[in-house]
Amino acid sequence: MSKEEQQQRVRELVRKNTGVDWPELKVGDIQKSMSSTTVSYWCTKEDVGKRGHQKQLELTDEEARLLA
Repeated sequence: MSKEEQQQRVRELVRKNTGVDWPELKVGDIQKSMSSTTVSYWCTKEDVGKRGHQKQLELTDEEARLLA
């Protein structure tokens, strides 16, 4: 999977889990452990109304498989 495809899938998962669509979302890191997968992503000032900052989203096993 290309980096662009992965970023689009993360954006879709973030939208599904938070109810917010962040067009400028940037994937920071994907951390996988034996029991969970956590995605770190950056939002811009335009997206969140303040200085851009990093957020995290813990994925279900099914969601994590979409990023493989």
